[in-house]
Amino acid sequence: MSSPRQAGRRYDARSRQLQARQNRDRILAVASRLFSAHGYAATSIDQIAAEAGLSVRTVFAGFTSKVNLLKHVLDTAIVGDTDEVPLHQRPSMRAVHDAPTADDAYERLADTYVEVAERGYGIYAVVHAAADADPDIAELERHIDAQRLTGVGYLAATFADRLAVTDPAAVAHIRDTLWA
Repeated sequence: MSSPRQAGRRYDARSRQLQARQNRDRILAVASRLFSAHGYAATSIDQIAAEAGLSVRTVFAGFTSKVNLLKHVLDTAIVGDTDEVPLHQRPSMRAVHDAPTADDAYERLADTYVEVAERGYGIYAVVHAAADADPDIAELERHIDAQRLTGVGYLAATFADRLAVTDPAAVAHIRDTLWA
């Protein structure tokens, strides 16, 4: 005689996901501190793993390379957290684009730039300094600058709209001014 099948219990991965998120956040915080204090070249994955209380394997599993870890540290510094939401979709940047006038947009953008600069300048300086000696970091810096230029292009379009500017050369001038 066969026994009735017991209903299977569903696997709940939330605690594993939470632990992975906490490990990722810890790695990013430690890497940010060490890169900022010692520079990119002088900071090893072994040091980061040891200070985070994790294995080197865990660090590489989460970030695949030291360069990719640096990119994520910079991204986190720029946006202020580890959520996978790009800067242009954040409330502060949405507020810039939603501003009713150019003056309002300028004020909101200035506030946002101050916040981003306070969080991100130190680690961006690490990227910039390491780019001279490491071609992978130089490529990362070019990629970051390309992203920034794209974002500045969106801002220029917003300002051009608020100022009723339609001449492409004038819009490019706005973009270049914001870039500088």
